[in-house]
Amino acid sequence: MIFGKRTASGFLTPSINLENIEIRSQKFVTNEQQEIIKEVLTAVLAKMDIAAEIDLTISEEDVPIFNLRTADSAMLIGQHGANLGALQYLIRILVAKKIPELVHFIIDVEGYKRGREEFLRELARQAASRVRDTKESLLLKPMMAYERRVIHSEIGKLPDLASESVGEEPERRILIKLKA
Repeated sequence: MIFGKRTASGFLTPSINLENIEIRSQKFVTNEQQEIIKEVLTAVLAKMDIAAEIDLTISEEDVPIFNLRTADSAMLIGQHGANLGALQYLIRILVAKKIPELVHFIIDVEGYKRGREEFLRELARQAASRVRDTKESLLLKPMMAYERRVIHSEIGKLPDLASESVGEEPERRILIKLKA
């Protein structure tokens, strides 16, 4: 059963009882599943009246990346990738109705996520340097979940530092600190 919880900013966040839910996941996405994802993405873009070319590449981790090339890239990306994050979420929900297994894939626009991830890795390195220099914890600005994962991953490579997410969506942030 799903219950909602209202955050301080007034947003309703779902709470889900996962006791009776079975999640099936698979490491690799089949060609047939890639076609289903592409069909869903194409249908959603058509409903949005957006013309786009879709290039499919496979990441080093064997995750399909559907990169959109379109004249509407700024609108699809949104501020700091907010619209792109929402599009990814929507496509993931629609794909889950057609594919019973949890499949991992990435929707990108004009390589935005790749560039953003590199920016975030550099931000993590700069923040790590600052924490080491000042010996004080550092709280980064609010970020979307996938952005926080990039920061956590980068900080996780450093033996003397730790990171944790604090706060509630949409104001969730990362705290970077020295390990005790």
